[in-house]
Amino acid sequence: MMIGLAQTIFGRLAVLAIASVIVFALLSVLPGDPATVMLGLDASPESIAALHHQLGLDASPITRYFRWIFGLFRGNAGTSYVYDVPVSGLILERFQSTLPLIILATILALLIGLPVGAVAATNRGKRLDLTLMATLQLLKSIPDFWLAMMMTFLFSLTLHWFPAGGFSGWNNGVISGLRALTLPAIALAIPQAAIIARFMRSSLIDTLEQDFIRTARAQGYSRQGMLWQVAIPNAVIPVLTLIGIQLPVLVTGSIIVENVFNIPGCGKLLLEAVNQRDIPVVQNLVMLIVAGVLLLNLGLSVIIRWLDPRLAGGNT
Repeated sequence: MMIGLAQTIFGRLAVLAIASVIVFALLSVLPGDPATVMLGLDASPESIAALHHQLGLDASPITRYFRWIFGLFRGNAGTSYVYDVPVSGLILERFQSTLPLIILATILALLIGLPVGAVAATNRGKRLDLTLMATLQLLKSIPDFWLAMMMTFLFSLTLHWFPAGGFSGWNNGVISGLRALTLPAIALAIPQAAIIARFMRSSLIDTLEQDFIRTARAQGYSRQGMLWQVAIPNAVIPVLTLIGIQLPVLVTGSIIVENVFNIPGCGKLLLEAVNQRDIPVVQNLVMLIVAGVLLLNLGLSVIIRWLDPRLAGGNT
């Protein structure tokens, strides 16, 4: 197991290194000059050249890449071109709303998706199963931005249950912060819940057909006992893998949702930084997202190996 885990960690580090090269290369060929964006189209060539030198943009691409990487190793992510503050502090400030949003959306997706998938699987082929599957297919196809706007219209502008947007931070209390994040989290969670439910249904149906289920029945388990104590715990294991796969989709969805609800999070910051050609913010924020996804996948890999010892000798 330790050898497999070491190989997994090495593989994640290799992916992170490759991702850093890809991110830097893509940002290097991105249309638009940061100095021109900052100074305006009417700026003189001398002013643009001076700002290039000040920002270090006149160095070669290889020099700029290794300057960025070595800075990260020293804990220095650089300075934002637009805000003129350390990038690490800027990202950390915005992370206080994005991380709770993603965690809350993931919890809601699991709380909805797992039970719905289990109910559909135990009623396979019946009217309830067909109705749930049709509903899930509809929810999965709804765009995040449209769902967010409809929820804002219904629950904020019509019913006045939740604020229409914005996030004032946690200084006003946990309840206030959670109220501001509830609608965005639901909008983010519903499509993911539909995917989890469909996957849970398939996984549970497959589990119920395994030999150890027949063994459990022969040992005297009741139908409910066999379902909750044997079948569902085993069916949830593949769902953990799905969560790791869907995390990038969840992060991408948070960019859209944060802009619809005007939440000052990392997603909104990333979109603003791309539009303003704030390269240090973009490249460090993207690398943070990649590293977070890889770290979560590594954690899920360890959990899956622990839950299913049969995978201890393989790679995930």
